[in-house]
Amino acid sequence: MSRSRIEGLLASFPKLLVPGQQHTTVETDTLRYLYQPLGDDMYMVLITTRQYNIVLGINTLNLIARAVADICDPSQEEIVLHGFDIIMALDEIRLANLSKLRTIMAMESHEEQIQEIIERNKEQNAKQELKRQAKLFDQQRRDNRSGGGSMLSGGQIPTMSSSSMISGPSGRRISSSHEPLIAPEPEPIKHRGMQLGRKSIPLEIPTAPTAPTVAAPVAVAPVDMHSDVHVQIEEHITAIVNRDGGLEQMEVKGDLSLITKLPLLKVAVATTNSRDIKTHPKVDKKQFLANSIVTLKGSNSFPISQPVGVLKWRVVSADEDDIPLSINCWPSPADNGTMGVNMEYELTNEQLELTNVTIAIPVRSQPVISDIDGTYHWTFNKLEWQIPIIDASHSSGSLDFNVPGDDPGAFFPVTVSFACQQTLFDIEVTKVTTADDEEVEFTKSVALIPDQYAVI
Repeated sequence: MSRSRIEGLLASFPKLLVPGQQHTTVETDTLRYLYQPLGDDMYMVLITTRQYNIVLGINTLNLIARAVADICDPSQEEIVLHGFDIIMALDEIRLANLSKLRTIMAMESHEEQIQEIIERNKEQNAKQELKRQAKLFDQQRRDNRSGGGSMLSGGQIPTMSSSSMISGPSGRRISSSHEPLIAPEPEPIKHRGMQLGRKSIPLEIPTAPTAPTVAAPVAVAPVDMHSDVHVQIEEHITAIVNRDGGLEQMEVKGDLSLITKLPLLKVAVATTNSRDIKTHPKVDKKQFLANSIVTLKGSNSFPISQPVGVLKWRVVSADEDDIPLSINCWPSPADNGTMGVNMEYELTNEQLELTNVTIAIPVRSQPVISDIDGTYHWTFNKLEWQIPIIDASHSSGSLDFNVPGDDPGAFFPVTVSFACQQTLFDIEVTKVTTADDEEVEFTKSVALIPDQYAVI
């Protein structure tokens, strides 16, 4: 149909309206006008043939009106401002489903969301690495000013970070490599006197190397040393699960660090996966593989009262059963224009004890809670489901609520945070001794930290 023909039909529409008429249809010999008021001075008009199903036409007109109201306010200025979005919505109106139309208009992609989450995680790790390096450099400068010298003097062991990858059990991949804590000092720049008859060459000043985007080593908080040795084991988990329950990504990075007042130690480690753990280059790897004992090679010594990483591991899994806590979200539309949402959690690894668990769900309106295990807190656009403890005796729970809306995708992503004093990887420090096998008292802290745990 030509543009002039459409303009002629629309121009004749106002002449066909009868003042005071309550009907929303006008017919000519060949055409039927279905219309609906849109604001004070505008109408939404659908032009069909007289043979077209009038019920289907009315439903289509109602869907168009709802789509326009969902995009902008029904005023002339707003409609002109959002004209392109309205045209895009009308082009997809054949779907006859407002929730699907919203999804198409949002143009969201699961792959894009996963990539954004991964990139944010990398940026966060890089920032943590930079902060850690800055603190250590400041500590070294203070030690040098006080006459303490560098922590690398005398064959002492630097801290390490991980990036390379090797194969692990059950199809998992374990990665680790080691980088020096302190970058090599730039070579001094040689200056020459000014010479006639030669072009000046711009002087390039070397800059400090940029911290690579890798897994951030554990930033050890200050520890009140009540013993000669403190052992810190930390794991950082990233788990991304899609709303159908499939595992998109799971990665666990672990680090075992020591803070000691003794220069020479032997640390006995209990693990069934010693070959999946990477040792620091100055740790005696043969001794660790043979006897699961962490000790230094030759004349190397531990830095005194400074955190140093000695073991690292990285596990990547595609098995859904490996995630410690599974979350299910079941939104379903009701007949009264509301959504009923059923949330469930289940502890899949009953060896763990999770505390201060918070499950955050995007909810834009005040929810009506019908059943809950735990407590909740709602603030404008987020519902926080709070569970004080999840363990083997309290391994599952549910939350049921209703909220206005008709879009099941509006309740994602669901994010999870918790505290845990255990690790997923099988590792434990059993004993610490001096070089002469004299047992040393030690303290220990263990943490499993969710860097990114979400259902998208």
